Amino acid sequence: MFQKDYWERKALDDRRPPDHPVVRQYALSKIAQITPVVPLDPSTRLLDVGCGNGFFTYSFSRICETVGVDFSAKMLEKNPVSQKLLMQADHLYFQDFAFDVVFCHALLHHVENIDRVLQEMKRVSRKYVVVLEPNRNNPLMYLFSALVPEERQALKFSLGYLKEKMAQNGLKVVAAFSHGTIVPNKTPAFLLPLAKLLDFNYPLGMTNILIAER
Repeated sequence: MFQKDYWERKALDDRRPPDHPVVRQYALSKIAQITPVVPLDPSTRLLDVGCGNGFFTYSFSRICETVGVDFSAKMLEKNPVSQKLLMQADHLYFQDFAFDVVFCHALLHHVENIDRVLQEMKRVSRKYVVVLEPNRNNPLMYLFSALVPEERQALKFSLGYLKEKMAQNGLKVVAAFSHGTIVPNKTPAFLLPLAKLLDFNYPLGMTNILIAER
């Protein structure tokens, strides 16, 4: 499969681990934007859909009960959390309302049926669905999406497009904004102090963040 091969390729052996300082800053700065709207504590059950090697699973697992799922065995092997399962995002093997929060990061622009995935995320959530996706309005993100075939679907991922998708699937968006300048795998570690100063919400931020209620 087109995307399956992409996420099992040899180059991913060099992917930064989730405890790398740049990756940690990338994830924690976004979690800090989410938690004022979505309360997280040790009693919270959170599902990370398309968790990969744990960029967010790692940090969430230190705040609340976290389960990660992904369709790439290679990525799951690199994910350090204990609760992780091989699973397709469009067919989640969980009961309805199994989690308080269902989260995904950079997943939807890789799937064939976005509506089906959002419906599944909504189904297994008691309340919140949180979606992070590339911001097509950021020039660097637009160029990257245009050049890499597996990333090309992100070319339409504006905040407006994502809000419309959420609404079409019965999700009420309660917060939506673009955030940050860090690219977790590419930002040089020596630039991290400068990148931190630019890690805030602005229209051309690298990542679109949408928080919705079912």
